[in-house]
Amino acid sequence: MLDKKGDVNLFTIRELANEFDRHRKIKERLSPEKAVRYQKILEETASEDDFSGALQFLSEALWESTGQKSIILIDEYDVPLENAYLNGFYEEMSDFIRSHFESALKSNPYLEFGVITGCLRITKESIFTGLNNLKMVSILSNIYDEYFGFTQKETEALLDEYDRADKMETMKEWYNGYRFGNAEVYNPWKILSCVLTY
Repeated sequence: MLDKKGDVNLFTIRELANEFDRHRKIKERLSPEKAVRYQKILEETASEDDFSGALQFLSEALWESTGQKSIILIDEYDVPLENAYLNGFYEEMSDFIRSHFESALKSNPYLEFGVITGCLRITKESIFTGLNNLKMVSILSNIYDEYFGFTQKETEALLDEYDRADKMETMKEWYNGYRFGNAEVYNPWKILSCVLTY
């Protein structure tokens, strides 16, 4: 593991351990050697190399357990980079993330596909030089515009399901207004939170 310069990596490592914990039932189906490696990542005692290849290893373990390739979703990839920049160890973090993403997203035979989100434009960021098969989709693109939130129709169906159809105007007033491409969408987290508490 990393030392003081790895404070932001500590967050990354903890998130990886949490993801391994979510799938801990598959550990019993692994070979003894892989089960030990899995446990070290769970306990956050694995080597830096093991953490750099953790998502590929988890994909492999899931494939062995289920026979299905993984879909990897990485949200706000740029937050650890920003924190590392502000705290003086950007190079170490970018090296870690570069090797992590290359093993998870480029050389991973157990990957169906991956999605990375962030505010920094990925193709402009040098940590992705090893990934040459990325497709950029901005918030202005029409390709996946309705998938960035709940559409009007989906929000109405959700409210109907929870017997809250009478709250549609309130939802529109409070949570509508995101526009991706040509689609107006609602914030999914806000809608779900509101439906479950309102």
